[in-house]
Amino acid sequence: MTKTPDPAPLALLYVRVSTGRQAKTGHSVDSQPVILRTAAEKAGYVVEVITETGSGRNAARPALAEAMSRLKSGKAQALYAVDIDRLARSTQHLLEIATASTKQGWRLVVTTTDVDTSTPAGVMFFTMCAAFAQYESGMISQRVKRQHEARRDRGVVWGKDEGRRSALPAATVARILSLRAEGRTLQAIADALTGDNVPTAAGGRWYPSTIVKTLNSPANRPLLAA
Repeated sequence: MTKTPDPAPLALLYVRVSTGRQAKTGHSVDSQPVILRTAAEKAGYVVEVITETGSGRNAARPALAEAMSRLKSGKAQALYAVDIDRLARSTQHLLEIATASTKQGWRLVVTTTDVDTSTPAGVMFFTMCAAFAQYESGMISQRVKRQHEARRDRGVVWGKDEGRRSALPAATVARILSLRAEGRTLQAIADALTGDNVPTAAGGRWYPSTIVKTLNSPANRPLLAA
């Protein structure tokens, strides 16, 4: 009897889209899967694209968490990403992923570094590159902080005189401020707006955190105080 060949191992191609970083690196949502698919298929894997959207500083990465769970259970055998800073949010996070790869027996590959966790040199290189990525992130944070300090020195209020303003209609903002002035809790305000089908700026339900952002907006603080 002819033996059925073993199925090809599965590689998860992790694509993270962050608009600012996308413009800087040139790796668009369209180019990332092409780069990763070429590398993984050349190594003998069948592939599945996992896409996540959000800021690189955002710790919540549900798609990556799900991919890690599948790798741990043996349902996938490799994880591919284009850049280290698209994969991990910090040096520690990257090392946790690399350590899991080694202990659980799956392969981690980042194509721009041309290294992976299947080799000692790859593990060392991941550690070095992660440190530099975190350093760059820290430098960016310092520059942003200095920019905000310079605006304050000029008497400029971010979100009022310059910069991003609330996308909520003025009537919605006014209602939030009015409910808060009545002594309503953040949850009560969120429940009232959700119950009346008042749309959020991005759609979906209202949450206390959403209300806080509106109340803490520099443009709205004077109105709340009044």
